[in-house]
Amino acid sequence: MILDTSRRIGFHVSIGGRLSRAVDRALERGCTAFQIFCGNPRGWRLQARGEDEVRAFRSGRAQAGLDPLIVHACYLINPCARGPIVRRRSIRRLAGELALSAALGADSYVLHPGSQRGRPLGWAVRRAAEAIGEALDRAGDAPALLLENTASRHGPGGDVAALGDLVLRLRDQTPGARVGLTLDSCHAFAAGYDLREAEEVERLVGDIASAIGLERVGLIHVNDSRNPPGSRRDRHEHVGLGTIGRAGLANLLNHPALSGQPLILETPWESVETDRLNLERTLALLAAP
Repeated sequence: MILDTSRRIGFHVSIGGRLSRAVDRALERGCTAFQIFCGNPRGWRLQARGEDEVRAFRSGRAQAGLDPLIVHACYLINPCARGPIVRRRSIRRLAGELALSAALGADSYVLHPGSQRGRPLGWAVRRAAEAIGEALDRAGDAPALLLENTASRHGPGGDVAALGDLVLRLRDQTPGARVGLTLDSCHAFAAGYDLREAEEVERLVGDIASAIGLERVGLIHVNDSRNPPGSRRDRHEHVGLGTIGRAGLANLLNHPALSGQPLILETPWESVETDRLNLERTLALLAAP
């Protein structure tokens, strides 16, 4: 078996302590790429970062050769929010994170498109486009925005066609914005694409090609699932130990249309050793013919 070590791969790692610690943690796990939050993901206030801290982070990342750098959005941000308070906070936090991500030198920024329980999907797409567009305008310079598919049916992320509509709206209303897709394996599986079957991977790829465009897939989140296909439950599992399994993940990662994108693992946290094992298992799935 020949392992494909050219694929950029890494983990979501903590920024606890200071930003530059994330670089150390990524290297400790054997990453060639990495993903971070740029602030507390469960609070509305975004911590300001001094020039020295940002400079140290950028320098450390450059020396480590970690590429790409992805920033994941705060969990509280909901572009589809109905209430004015959450909507206002979501736009403010999103704009702040986009601006900080640009300052950190991030290559892309991953955003869940939000939830709209009780409202039609078309309404949610329009609502999300307005909020995201306003945040992009406020942020000014911003990395590529990668909307993530989600497990839930209560939002644009749970429907590939709706995601495509949202991408098109953002392209039309925010000229110059770079908008694409983060494809999460667990979320796709939970949304009803049984990745264990090659035909289902083809269906997923075909849906993305039709609604969004395969050239807009900028990142793949590699996660196994604790639940069966179509469960609509977002519960990640270690690589090869869940219901997708090694064969299902290999079907996805080795599909010709998806074979060049960087990979970020978001497997459950246990230890550095477990992370390394997950990375080794993922590399083993990328066996070249």
